[in-house]
Amino acid sequence: MKWFLMLLIFIAGVYYLVNQNRNDEEKKEMIQLSKKDQITALPEPALPVKPEKTYLIKFSMETLKTLRGLTEDSNEKVRFAAAELLWQLQDESAPGVIKNMLENETETSVQTSLITMLAKDKSKLSLALLTVALKDYDKDTRLFAVNAIGTFSSKEAIPALSPALQDYDEEVRLKAIESVNSIRKDIEAHKEQQLRELDSKPLFRIE
Repeated sequence: MKWFLMLLIFIAGVYYLVNQNRNDEEKKEMIQLSKKDQITALPEPALPVKPEKTYLIKFSMETLKTLRGLTEDSNEKVRFAAAELLWQLQDESAPGVIKNMLENETETSVQTSLITMLAKDKSKLSLALLTVALKDYDKDTRLFAVNAIGTFSSKEAIPALSPALQDYDEEVRLKAIESVNSIRKDIEAHKEQQLRELDSKPLFRIE
């Protein structure tokens, strides 16, 4: 009788261990499946809005020399196209070439095209070159340059307008004052936006 009871206890123990192992295996499978589901549910990483690096095609020195020469071409469209390409290629001669064109160019259309090109760049170099146009003999060119500098939302743009504020033509002086005021408003608006962003961010973050 004792042997029979011991045998029953032994069989029951084996049965319990087998079932326990089976339950453990099923739990492991469920955990692995849930992990797989979580992995597949993760969103795909977003593609960058723009490439991290800008790759410029390198032109031969002979090609660059040809482009530099074309900035003195008899055709005004050719002159501007050559200057624009040199500027885009960040050629070392581009600032000097453009400065020379702003000082000596006789066609107003080329002058205004150069000013528009520089205004899009919004760099300290382009701002410095725009101040050259403030000394042009043509009033319309000076007004165009003043208006272009007025689109720069930087503190450096205000002193850049000093020649225009002292211009002999009252219309240029008035436009310079309006541009200074526009720059001031843009800078203040930018500061207010930064303050609002700081206020909206929590001081402490609990994760």
